[in-house]
Amino acid sequence: MKRILYLAAMLLCVWMPASAQGLRHSVCIVEPEYSEADKSLMGDYALYTARAGMRSVSRALTAYKNEGTFGSGVVVEQGGKKYVLTNLHVIGYAEKATLTFQLHEKTIRYEHCEVANIGETDLAAIALPAECEMIPLPLYAGEIEEDLSIVAAGFPELADKPSWQLTRGSISNAHVDVDSHEHASRIIQHTASIDPGSSGGPLLLKNKDGKYEILGVNTWKAFYREGVGLAIGKEDVQSFITTLGASKNDAGKEIEPLRSLSGEDWLFVFRQLPDSVQKEIGDMDWHLPLDPALRTLAVRDSLVTNKVKDAKKFERSATRIVTDMDNTNHVRLVYDNYLGMNQQVGVQVGHDWLGYIVTGIQITALIEEAMTEDDVYGTKLGYKTRAGAMFGLYVGGQLPIQVGKHMLVPRITQSAGAGPMKTGNIYGGSALLTDTRIGLDWRIPFNSVDLVLGLHYTMDWQWTKNDLKIPAFKPKANYDSFNQYLQHGLGLTLGIAW
Repeated sequence: MKRILYLAAMLLCVWMPASAQGLRHSVCIVEPEYSEADKSLMGDYALYTARAGMRSVSRALTAYKNEGTFGSGVVVEQGGKKYVLTNLHVIGYAEKATLTFQLHEKTIRYEHCEVANIGETDLAAIALPAECEMIPLPLYAGEIEEDLSIVAAGFPELADKPSWQLTRGSISNAHVDVDSHEHASRIIQHTASIDPGSSGGPLLLKNKDGKYEILGVNTWKAFYREGVGLAIGKEDVQSFITTLGASKNDAGKEIEPLRSLSGEDWLFVFRQLPDSVQKEIGDMDWHLPLDPALRTLAVRDSLVTNKVKDAKKFERSATRIVTDMDNTNHVRLVYDNYLGMNQQVGVQVGHDWLGYIVTGIQITALIEEAMTEDDVYGTKLGYKTRAGAMFGLYVGGQLPIQVGKHMLVPRITQSAGAGPMKTGNIYGGSALLTDTRIGLDWRIPFNSVDLVLGLHYTMDWQWTKNDLKIPAFKPKANYDSFNQYLQHGLGLTLGIAW
């Protein structure tokens, strides 16, 4: 009896690898191939969709650009030709893909395989070469019922590489009603484990003859719940397979409008849309990450068609007042020359509120020439350099004007500060200082920041000790303990905004 049980166990061990080996002839790794032009396009839009707040879109585009994406696929047959069925989001915008079958004894790779068609749901098919000997799997013809035992096959990521995985489970919901997947007629929920990289792999059932049949294509995983995999059902798969060999639905044609529009120009168009539309586009469900960018252009075209007067605001080259700027931060180096012997150099760190209100803190070094008198002999000692550090705040307003791709920003700010002063090695003390600056900034956009160049007029009020005379200043008032002075000058600004 023990010998019989031992032989049965050995037969089971032999049968299991053979079954998996057979399935490996039907399930493969799918790696999209991108042209340099497409990688450049996606990298450009990855940057500017991130600046628009679309982080998930940006991450997906970055992954496509770096060619680090891969998924799974299963061999099917239609019209005497073999195809690999996978998810559209696996191949993205690629027109060709590499298909790899990892068998136990060897690895078979087919490069530069053409994308044959894409579906209305998240499905795509890649043509296999005529000499391919891989084994197609049939679709399950029966009714999909809950508690049906199933298998999920694919190549999820392990140590940054695709790794074969065969997991078992059951149908937990035969017909999921999920609003975000309304394009699919049936979504199947199951308990077989799937992970990133499983997308496009088959959801399978073993028939009474011990052969696998396709129930659906694994497409989503609910990361916020345990044991919840979602697959596009066989109804949509069957409908899609029947289109193979007919006219091709090419995703690449859809992104043609973006090839002549830089990501920066697209962001400009996006920000001209109403806030409610921007939110709707930012929150939309997408099969491919450039869908929000294409939707932006569709909305723009609709607005321009319906209201011709709206066309100008979408022209990047048009000069106009910007009314939809985001909050930005800035760091500015400010230099003032008071048309005499006095100067001021400072650093401003602040925030632009929606482009119009400016607030921040500043630290400045004030250098001026002061006439001093000796307290004992009453003799004038001549000019002495008087230097100090001023600490304060500033507030102001500005009006951004778009000029081509650059921005012209008239601005006015008022600052106030105080700090210690010292004249040579004789006098100490302190001063109060206010600056009014009226000027014009030129903002030049770069990848992630804007360079700020500015020219301004400055008017400075200062209150200081009455035993220090500052000839370059115009005295405005004399008091028992301090003097009040006024001076004028010109200044320069160099900074960045982001």
